[in-house]
Amino acid sequence: MARGGGKRKRKSKKVDTSKLKFNITKKRGKTVVTAEKEVLRSTAEVKAEIKALKEAKIDAQKVKARRRRAPAPIEERKALDYNPVDAGMRKDSEAKRAQREAMKPKREAARARRKLLLQKKEERGKESVSLTDVLGGDFFSADGIAPE
Repeated sequence: MARGGGKRKRKSKKVDTSKLKFNITKKRGKTVVTAEKEVLRSTAEVKAEIKALKEAKIDAQKVKARRRRAPAPIEERKALDYNPVDAGMRKDSEAKRAQREAMKPKREAARARRKLLLQKKEERGKESVSLTDVLGGDFFSADGIAPE
């Protein structure tokens, strides 16, 4: 009978204890080794944690994108009196009101002038005109055909 030569490989047959935690206790003089049990979570808890981590990652990406889009900080700020104000908003509004009141008569005059021009145009449109008087008698020949 031929057997496989070489040493027996026992290391793969032994349990890997490097990742396990043990408690060594003595019970009635005997040394007893008991492995600590890991707390296993349910699939629902694991899925919930994965979902929360994914949401956190998306939020982090959004924050990063906002930071990248943010404008560069202003290196040299303008002084407070860069655009000085003489009087203020109330004085500005009073000046605008006075200017509007000053323009009121001009607007009224322009409105009246436009109304008068429209009336003249309508009157001219209603007039009846004789073509022979306007174009002349020789424009229309006796046979009713216009000259070439």
